[in-house]
Amino acid sequence: MRPEDSTNHKPPIITVRVSVPSTASPDAIYNVLADLNSHLVWAGEQSPDKHFRLLTMEGTPTAATVGDRFSSRGANMGSMIFADSSVVVEADPGARFGFDTESVLERQHRPNWHARFANRYTITRDGNGSVLGYTCQVWPQNYVPFWLHPLMRPLTRVMVPRAIRKNMENLAALAEAAGRAQPDGENAM
Repeated sequence: MRPEDSTNHKPPIITVRVSVPSTASPDAIYNVLADLNSHLVWAGEQSPDKHFRLLTMEGTPTAATVGDRFSSRGANMGSMIFADSSVVVEADPGARFGFDTESVLERQHRPNWHARFANRYTITRDGNGSVLGYTCQVWPQNYVPFWLHPLMRPLTRVMVPRAIRKNMENLAALAEAAGRAQPDGENAM
């Protein structure tokens, strides 16, 4: 179910946008995005913030396509764990990749937080490389946590993109390394 369908067309409580340049081709970036296991590398192992990163991923071992489902768990702010169930809703090679997520954030001193996320990546050719864009829309389902209250949203809009940008730079670096590894110069994974 897409978040916008399940929230009675309510606007998201917050939208985060990040973009990073890359010397990799759009196809090379897409190949990393569609390889769900790579997410454990660029948003997990290589994440500079060990308190906000992926820990596990279960999904298709091949390139993800529309309709594929996957699940993941991760660390959030150190003491909290998120458990996500996602479905791929966009898979346009070399151009876009997106998935909708039903998430549960397991909190120690508050009830678990349920939220829906729309995660969208766009890839645009830029000279010999690309620009990778990411948009995340958030719909809280059972309550609004402190970091999404109106007075805290400006800080959240600064802090969250910083963490996401570092992970996206990791993604771009993986795609660039894959492109350099191709003997014929093709940027494929």
